[in-house]
Amino acid sequence: MKHGALLLLVLFFTFPAFAQEYGWKVGLDYFFDNREYKKSSFAESATLNGIWLTPLGSIGWGERHSLLSGVNLLKIPGMGKAVDKVDVTMYYQYKSPALLFRVGSFPRSEVLGNYNNFFFKDSVNNYLPLMQGVFWQIGSDRKFFNAWFDRTGYPTSTRREHFFLGMSGRLSRGLFFADFQSYLFHYANSNPAVTGEGVSENFQLQAMAGVEYEGSNGLSGLVAAGTLVGYERDRRFEGALFKPAGFVARGDVEIWGIGTSNTLYWGDPRMRLASTFGGNLYWGTAFLRAGSYVESEWYIRLIESERVQARFSCNLHFTESKLLFQQMFTVSASVGSLTTGRRAKTGYPWTTIFH
Repeated sequence: MKHGALLLLVLFFTFPAFAQEYGWKVGLDYFFDNREYKKSSFAESATLNGIWLTPLGSIGWGERHSLLSGVNLLKIPGMGKAVDKVDVTMYYQYKSPALLFRVGSFPRSEVLGNYNNFFFKDSVNNYLPLMQGVFWQIGSDRKFFNAWFDRTGYPTSTRREHFFLGMSGRLSRGLFFADFQSYLFHYANSNPAVTGEGVSENFQLQAMAGVEYEGSNGLSGLVAAGTLVGYERDRRFEGALFKPAGFVARGDVEIWGIGTSNTLYWGDPRMRLASTFGGNLYWGTAFLRAGSYVESEWYIRLIESERVQARFSCNLHFTESKLLFQQMFTVSASVGSLTTGRRAKTGYPWTTIFH
């Protein structure tokens, strides 16, 4: 009897250890973003630069469940500090071939990569890379639907409440596809409420359809068209309601790691409440305020391996009958058992330098 009880105790304490799987990863993300926007009425020239160090650990069980936690350290070169910003990654994840569920604080780029800069401008992705909320998705890369919540501001005496509610999806069949991205940004009052401040909303929905090709010879391309509609409101005033709508088109092509991505918006001026709320209500590119806007990105993948991706791009912005320039250089590197980087399908001639 004693031996049986001892065996049960041993099994009780040792089985969880065998059932659990431990993982780790250390990542580094570098960004350099030079903006020459002197001619613009809506955006300022600036040079954004930063380095993120992101060590991460995980405990998994039952093949589909895991807890992940880590620290995010931002170093801004030239600021004279060892660390300029500290944030925390911590979330629960359930992942199966047909379902992904996350709750907590986790990287936005891993779940909302299908949202373009009409929704999240580059500086948001550079300095606020974490979502803090819930993400749920059913389906695969070619056919999926997701819904998500991101709490971006908790109400205090000096801080207003704000959060995102979003949905997106995609259907693909052969070369043809249709997709959509949307969110509602809710910008509310502080706690306690301040007299004169109210509630505002910014809703955006983009829907497109087109064709996409990805060949084994390193050639890929995409052509699509659709619409971008919105709903912008300041509840304090009866006339502060706007419903901008416009035509959107996209054309991409890439071969051997050199490519171009082009996006067009033509329609009503957007961000009509920007003079009151600015970036507090609008998280997308300010160039949409002009009513017509074209972004043409030309890039080269300098390194594209399982653990390292390096990319340089020159972006041309056509807005207000003016041509503006932007240069970007990004590097992402990671090592560890949790690393799931992309491996280049085609070897580029210049990548042999880094082997």
